[in-house]
Amino acid sequence: MNLRETITGVNGKLAVLLGETKAALRGERDFGPEQILALREPLTEMDPIMSGSKALRVLQPELEGELDLYKSQIGDLQDTLEKVRVMLLARQAQMLANRSQLQAVNHWAQTLSHTR
Repeated sequence: MNLRETITGVNGKLAVLLGETKAALRGERDFGPEQILALREPLTEMDPIMSGSKALRVLQPELEGELDLYKSQIGDLQDTLEKVRVMLLARQAQMLANRSQLQAVNHWAQTLSHTR
């Protein structure tokens, strides 16, 4: 596979994964460790390419559009993942509150059963 095909393929995968991540923010799907692992693959694949992207832009200017698209998607992904992080923290806080409420109800039920 040549470099252009690799970058185009990664951009395609990233676009799909970014869409799925945004769907998780809208509550249309789950977001967990599997999604993080899926995101990691194209990022890892692009690491060596992006480390030489300045030289690539000079040596192969036809790749500039694909490199710009990747850079744009990475920026969008960073913003989206920050929102996912906040969403997950909010869910965690809600789960802790629900757990406390369940513990209180359990305690109340136990107390009630002892008074009968």
